[in-house]
Amino acid sequence: MKTDTGFFSALRAQVEDSNRLFTGNFGRAALCVAALAVGVAAGCGSGGTTTSGGGGFNGGNTLMTVVASSAANDQLTRFSLTLNSLTLTEKAGTSVAVVNGPQQVEFIHLNGGAEPLLTVSVPQGVYTAATATVGGASFTCAVQQQGSDTTSTYAYGATPSSQVTVNLPQPLMVSGDTMAVSLQLLVSQSASFPSNCYDQGAQYSITPTFNLAAMTVAAQPVNSTNGKMTALEGLVQSTGGEPNSFTVASADGTPVGSTMSTVWRVNTSGNTVFQGIGNAEGLTAGMPVDMDGMLQADGSVLATRVAVPDASTTTLTVNSGPLDQVTSSVSILSEVNQEAEGSQMYISGWPVFNFSNTTLATWGGLTNVASLPFAASFNAANMVPGQMVAITTHATQVEPYPTVVPATVETLMPQTINGTVEAVGTAGAFTTYTVELAPYDLFPQFAVQAGEPTVLTNPQTVVVYADTNTQVVTAPSAGSVARFTGVIFDDNGTLRMDCTQVLAGVAE
Repeated sequence: MKTDTGFFSALRAQVEDSNRLFTGNFGRAALCVAALAVGVAAGCGSGGTTTSGGGGFNGGNTLMTVVASSAANDQLTRFSLTLNSLTLTEKAGTSVAVVNGPQQVEFIHLNGGAEPLLTVSVPQGVYTAATATVGGASFTCAVQQQGSDTTSTYAYGATPSSQVTVNLPQPLMVSGDTMAVSLQLLVSQSASFPSNCYDQGAQYSITPTFNLAAMTVAAQPVNSTNGKMTALEGLVQSTGGEPNSFTVASADGTPVGSTMSTVWRVNTSGNTVFQGIGNAEGLTAGMPVDMDGMLQADGSVLATRVAVPDASTTTLTVNSGPLDQVTSSVSILSEVNQEAEGSQMYISGWPVFNFSNTTLATWGGLTNVASLPFAASFNAANMVPGQMVAITTHATQVEPYPTVVPATVETLMPQTINGTVEAVGTAGAFTTYTVELAPYDLFPQFAVQAGEPTVLTNPQTVVVYADTNTQVVTAPSAGSVARFTGVIFDDNGTLRMDCTQVLAGVAE
């Protein structure tokens, strides 16, 4: 477990703990949380297409793409695990390995989202059960206690197979040339811990619980449930294999590009929008990309948008996660990291950055900012803890405090909130949802600290704006709990979200 009880005094400890987390080892902390060895397994592949042994039950095989996703409320800021195996059992009792090598996935950034994990050839048949094994697993929560920031990580070095559950809501029929299945982590059922995040000697458990179900992929997908992929983050691995195609190592693996890192095969077309770069030919190995796209039958992604936030790959590191402190007087911020990628892997975990000379940007997947009925901006004066950001830096080493790593580019990113709809209204062409957050959400806890650029009027409330661009998978109503995905802006002390998707909520 890692506990931070001060901003500046804990700077060195934050960086040192970062090293242990993202290089694959949790030291045994004084608070007696189990050690985690993330990188214990070796040698098995990642994203590409692999083949199961044996013939098809019905005389053929189906190319199956496994898509990772999650359903979560806002209690946790990170949930990472190494999926070592996933096995399907056919109704006659025959077992088939779908995943047979370690795949590392961070699931909180997939709350309400989706990303392809791997594609595998599976014998056709009706499968009635599934099992999985998990290696290292950890989750992180953050809380304000008596004026101090506490960030606690609970970890297992290996998860007993008896504590891993894979539910099939209905038998899985594998047929046809291709298909996709959704492997969704049910976060609330997968972790138990103290209600206030941390207690001395607290009991906790990690019991990964998944739903595995067939996924209907549309020819023109519009949301995460039918094949649309949004804000895929990773580093370009290779280019030039085929015209207008490249591969990307996802930011989930540690380090990025290792055998545990998923590799996406990405194609572009004449309709692909490029941001920060002219076209696919300008991509080089090691470049960070933020992509939207459509899942294809062969497990590849047809990109609709490719953004390069920072074109320099020299000593590059990219950290993504929610802010937990912003101090305007000295232009210092810190974030609770979900994903880290790049060459300087020691600058990760819970990093602290100086943003005095940073380029600030907003996620390029929004198309309706100009029509919003409020001024949607992201700058040093309205940056607020709780917002999701991606930060690039080119530091070559971390110096002792007071030297702080300078951020090069900081991008305000989409995030998913889970809350109770207090009211439904309209504002011009937008439907508005006034959403009350749970007390454990980061905004009501961390956006009320002294020295911040903006003091929120009501940190427990977010006003959500949805228009015809918003994919409403499950329509919310007053009194219901819903999950809203989008970019959150601080508008003169009021939190407002430009919403891209609405899903059913998770119990708070």
